Order: sequence, then C-alpha cells, then structure tokens
Amino acid sequence: MRLKNKTLTGVVQPLSYVDKMLRQQGFQRSGGDSMPTYDVVIYDSASSSTYFLRIPTNFSSQDTGKGEQTVKLGHPYLEAEFMMSIETEEFFFIPKSVREAAEHKLAEIADYLSSPSASV
Repeated sequence: MRLKNKTLTGVVQPLSYVDKMLRQQGFQRSGGDSMPTYDVVIYDSASSSTYFLRIPTNFSSQDTGKGEQTVKLGHPYLEAEFMMSIETEEFFFIPKSVREAAEHKLAEIADYLSSPSASV
C-alpha cells in the first residue's frame, strides 16, 4: 500500500544524513551499494500481525558542495509481512491504526529531513 506524504517524498539530502536519521528512527538499510531502501517493522498487537514501512531512495545528482552522495526519497509504502491466498481477504487489509502509526512516523521523519542537513 503506497502512502501519501508530500513533505517526505522527493526530499533530497546527503546519504549520510538520511542514513543516520532513519537508523535513529529504527529503520534498517537494505540494498547494499545500490539504491538504499529503509525498512522498519510495525507490529499490530490487536491482530498479531507484522507490517513493514518501507522508504525507497534513488541516488541524486544534486551536489552538496562537500563531495557527498545525495539521495532522493521515494514514495513510502506499507506492506504486510506475508500475503495469504485471495480467499482470505482480511490479510490484505491493513488496519487503520497501523496506517496511522506509519503516517505519524513518516511525518516525524519528514520534519527531520526537510530541515537543512547543515544544521545537524
């Protein structure tokens, strides 16, 4: 499920700053040396289900003036840990409480990342 967050999507910052900030927020980086993707687990105790909030990035050509690699944040999305067969549609539904938790997390990250990285 793609999440809409206009303040986060499209933000360009140095990779080191994005990496540090997202790791401080509990995200783990994947993707190796290629385009990094950041994931955090959201556990819903009401349904005993696990979800992943994922923020993809793309390398950007924007120059920091310091020779650092920059990344542009893509559209975040939320997905269930596993998908069951089509017969059990309840597993395809992401509860409102989980969506709201993900949106709050994204808003917090957007606040941090929308400010100039030089202030960090």
